[in-house]
Amino acid sequence: MDKDSGPGMDPPAADRGQPGPLRFQQHWDTERQRKLAVTADSAVAGDTLPQSAFADFVVSLRFATGGDRAHAAAQAAGELRRVVTALTQAGLDAEVRQAVRARRGRGRGQAAYETDAGHVLVFVSCPRARLLQEWRRARLHDWLGGMVALRRAARDAGAAGAADPYEVDADARDDPARLLAADAATADEISVAERQRLVHRVITGAADDGGAAVRSGGGVAVLALHDAAFNREWVRHWARKWLVDGRDLRRIRAHFGEEIALYFAFLQSYFLWLALPAAAGVAVRVAGGGFAWPLAAALVAWTVVFTETWARREADIATFWGVHGVEHAADSRRAAFRPDAHVPDPATGEPVPVFSPVRRWARRALGVGVIAALASVLAALVAAIFALQTFFGEFYAGPLASVLGLAPVVLFSACLPTYTAVCTRAALALTEYENYEYETEFAAQLTVKLFVFRFLQDQLYLFLTAWVFVPYRDSFERWLSRGSQLAAVKSSDTPATAMVQTLLAGFVVTSQALSLVTETAVPLALRWWTARSRRAAASASASAATLPPAAACSPAQLQFIARAAEETRLPEYSTFEDYAEMASQFGRVAFFSVAWPLAPLAAFVNNWFELRGDAAKIAGATQRPIPRRVESIGPWLGALRLMCWLASITNALLVYQFNPATGLLLPPVADPDAMKRYGRTGLTMALVVLLFAEHAFLAVRWLIIRAMASWPSAYARIVDRDRALSRRRWLDRAPLSVRDLAFDADADAADADTTAGDWRAELDIGLQ
Repeated sequence: MDKDSGPGMDPPAADRGQPGPLRFQQHWDTERQRKLAVTADSAVAGDTLPQSAFADFVVSLRFATGGDRAHAAAQAAGELRRVVTALTQAGLDAEVRQAVRARRGRGRGQAAYETDAGHVLVFVSCPRARLLQEWRRARLHDWLGGMVALRRAARDAGAAGAADPYEVDADARDDPARLLAADAATADEISVAERQRLVHRVITGAADDGGAAVRSGGGVAVLALHDAAFNREWVRHWARKWLVDGRDLRRIRAHFGEEIALYFAFLQSYFLWLALPAAAGVAVRVAGGGFAWPLAAALVAWTVVFTETWARREADIATFWGVHGVEHAADSRRAAFRPDAHVPDPATGEPVPVFSPVRRWARRALGVGVIAALASVLAALVAAIFALQTFFGEFYAGPLASVLGLAPVVLFSACLPTYTAVCTRAALALTEYENYEYETEFAAQLTVKLFVFRFLQDQLYLFLTAWVFVPYRDSFERWLSRGSQLAAVKSSDTPATAMVQTLLAGFVVTSQALSLVTETAVPLALRWWTARSRRAAASASASAATLPPAAACSPAQLQFIARAAEETRLPEYSTFEDYAEMASQFGRVAFFSVAWPLAPLAAFVNNWFELRGDAAKIAGATQRPIPRRVESIGPWLGALRLMCWLASITNALLVYQFNPATGLLLPPVADPDAMKRYGRTGLTMALVVLLFAEHAFLAVRWLIIRAMASWPSAYARIVDRDRALSRRRWLDRAPLSVRDLAFDADADAADADTTAGDWRAELDIGLQ
């Protein structure tokens, strides 16, 4: 093990001068050559590249460099020793290097790299024997959780696009010894994502469970390094394609894991389904219609069909990928869980930790109050910004009117990050206080809380426009006339429909453009500039360097270490923001497309770029995601279904309020000028429309679900086939006396054998 100095520490005598080759880099290059058949640019020439270990992870340790240097050095040495000892005791190899960073030299021969004070990198490699041990452990855990059969079938199957290409591997399911059989080639067959997931589990797992208990937090970060060659090819390949197919998703799954691949599968499916409302919206727009009830009904039906179709598709994907049931079988208990007591398990009798459901529900009730208070603050903030923008946009005619019209937006943009950070911390603290036992449940509850704030932030502005300002604009104008001393107050004469449509169009287009710029373009531009500086520094370091002895390495090693240190400064990637963005967009399409029919088309075009922009963001603007096995998009499906129900109400109310036609539930318009200015404002009739729309939605949703149930999903077919095969195998292995129990006991043996043959023939028919 190589141990270079930490911050404020003198390098060991063995490391003064030129350290040995960084074995982690050699293993990394070996894997890239074997897996991707690419030439590693940073390989150390002349070194033997051993294949006894896999190199994937880097542990970043940052220490304070100010104050008492002796005390800081002692703390750094102690923490570094603890981390390295824990990693080696868990069966991993650790190499320590002082972090360096590239800087542009002022002239040729000047130092191109400088040490990053207070930053140490621990390169972690997993020996092949330790990897196979963890692989067997994981497969046994899956088998005990009842999901091995599907996972084994998916792994041995062909293309996912074929009709039912999978079946349950019953022999592996019934025989754990066969399931855990492995040889020397098994490690080479493990995908990159699965290998990283296993190694990450060893690094972060509890010490009494065979792990090193080294987790991110408190100046420690555990991350995997990006494969630049894979990322370049990935982004370039997707940029040249119109559609992402199943082969592309399987490559992403093998490299980044099921969580990232499932997100892209959802985004691709959502993108394709948007083609239907986009075409309908264009047709309505060309026809000159707006707030048309046929479009509203079609939109609500589309939301239901899409969400229920995706629910079936994600179940099929989980089956094909062999992760159906993984969120229950492989869920891990949180280290922060604090049980009330340990009670015997009803099934096994073993003591298990429990927390009182009564106490948890009491804590949830407290959380509801806190969330309601924060949501009220947000509602007040949005209402204030809305009032200011409405005043400057509709009533103010004084000097600097165009400039002052932008002031509320700027103010809101300035306040929003602070408020979002407060809400995020509050949601995290409340979820921690509720004391959930498992990681999946904790993540789901945290997502629900955060989505409440995100939903209000994205949709409340439009709701206030349609149902507060437009119906009561005269009251607002009279209040301004009495309370304002400004002589430059004018009357608002913008038609109600034009106001809603203009605001919605600007909101949709602006939010989508800003999302692409802030999430993808800006981070990639910053990363490009950093990479440009690193390349210039690498070129300069070939001539000379004036680094401390602890960081004196070959130019290739300096470049590799600098790249690793640079990736530690990137933000972590989370699918939450991407799912939240798509859920908010889905809500705008479902709620307000009847007002602006081009909203689905704008979303359709945006999502084509979003699919490729998210790929570029993961590849170049964030840390490499840690692979996680998931079987669904989690609570986001419930959020989509909730918005389907809300869409039935909002579409009905918008059509009732702004459609001048008459007919069912649309009373005649007595005053055309009032209709143009306010729309229909009868609260009693609006309540009738709301109730009718809600009940019609429930009926349509029930019919759609029942109709879709007529075509069994791939998962249902595979499960039914497995059950039939299990019965057939049981009959084949059962003794004659047991088989005869199914037939007439008075029949002779020949008749029993004939009947048994008929029964097996019926089973065979069921398997076809």
